[in-house]
Amino acid sequence: MSRYVEPSAINGRVVLRGVTVVDPLDGSRTPGRDVVVEGGHITSVTTTGAPVADAHVVEGRGRFVVPAFMDMHMHALNTPEDVDGTYALMLAGGVVGFRQMSGSRTLLKSRREGTLPRPTGAPALKATAGDLLTPLNASTVESAVRAVREQHRDGADFIKAGATTRVTFMAALEEANRLGILLGGHLPSDLDPREAARGGVWSIEHLGPGVTMFAASSSREAEVRAKNAARKLPPIPKVKFPGADKLVMKLVKGMAVNPATSTSETEAHAYELADGSYDQHKAEELAALFVEHTTWQCPTLIRVHTQQFGDSPEHTADPRRRYMAPEELRAWDKSARKFSRLPDATREALRGHWAAQLRMTKTFADAGVPMVAGSDACGAAGIIPGFALHDEFDYLAEAGLDPLTILRMATTEPARFLGEEGAFGRGIPGMSADLVLLDQDPLRDHTALHHIAGVMRDGSWWSRADLDAVLERVAAKPGAH
Repeated sequence: MSRYVEPSAINGRVVLRGVTVVDPLDGSRTPGRDVVVEGGHITSVTTTGAPVADAHVVEGRGRFVVPAFMDMHMHALNTPEDVDGTYALMLAGGVVGFRQMSGSRTLLKSRREGTLPRPTGAPALKATAGDLLTPLNASTVESAVRAVREQHRDGADFIKAGATTRVTFMAALEEANRLGILLGGHLPSDLDPREAARGGVWSIEHLGPGVTMFAASSSREAEVRAKNAARKLPPIPKVKFPGADKLVMKLVKGMAVNPATSTSETEAHAYELADGSYDQHKAEELAALFVEHTTWQCPTLIRVHTQQFGDSPEHTADPRRRYMAPEELRAWDKSARKFSRLPDATREALRGHWAAQLRMTKTFADAGVPMVAGSDACGAAGIIPGFALHDEFDYLAEAGLDPLTILRMATTEPARFLGEEGAFGRGIPGMSADLVLLDQDPLRDHTALHHIAGVMRDGSWWSRADLDAVLERVAAKPGAH
């Protein structure tokens, strides 16, 4: 059950009648189709008109069906005891699956035992890591290798590098490759992204984070790297003691609200130096290497924007804050005040870096670097679950990506990313019955993705009126994290 989402009365055998089916894989539109679903899967897609016995009919003439969206960088299960509000907002935004980017042994155990919460309309947990690699569990080569082995044993889908050094990151990556488990996450400040790509890293998050990717695209690379070398790891304990895991989680949670609040003047200078010495040819060479090695990128532009414009009214006065739990807003507001106290030059460097991030995203897209959409929602200041993926669509468009590329990054590309091309991401028979009905053509303008007429999750249908009612309930008792 859910505090916010009422069970759908339209399920079982359902027909979306007379729709235009948009296939992100080839960019085609097929008008006048009836999409029939039953048992959580699409059973047929045929020319409209033929009656379907014992079926609920959803009228879709003049509207467009696309696969429902996947958020490939989230932390929804950081609060597994209270995911209801977050999941409700995801359903309202057409987000039906996610990759959990911070896990634990407890989370993995709960998944194995089938005890993870599943309120009405809940999205699918598509993949999760175990504990983040940090100085607590990966301060040495030996401990990093041990952490990878333990997570592989416990059933993690991938390893997430959170705060490592070049040495520990590459040791963990080598062991992950040996065991056949993927490794992705944050690149250490002293690691060349080209080395990570050649080593087989699965995914790079947040365009780095930090300056390391931009150093590789700078004509003054050695100087940028020298400045970046001064960047320190977070003050996380390197020795385990009773309660250490809980302490680390508390520290990580506090830093994750907005890591930019700890930007040093030296780091700010590194951004300015990298951005002022940008070399398009080197950026294209880096992109080509990522294509060659299938090094996925999850830019999370919404995340980097909320960090680098941490005290901007567009985030601090966002009317959608009304959906968030009060304790989340208190943490966000505290972070915004801390950001506002950074030196003016530091904040200017952070804001100025935004243009470089858009440019790099466009360079990667033009080169065919594999990319997926993600929001980093749940724990990050200014990021509203569900809505945040739509914010990501807007920022990807601001970077210059075309509507089809943006749609693919939330549908077919996540399926390829996770090795589930036959399970979801297209509106064809046999695929999961997770669909979004749009009022406008998403191939003409990406903003059509915001105009949702209804959402089908696992074969159950919620209309626009149903989704609006969900939002009203969340606003009346804010509980999203």
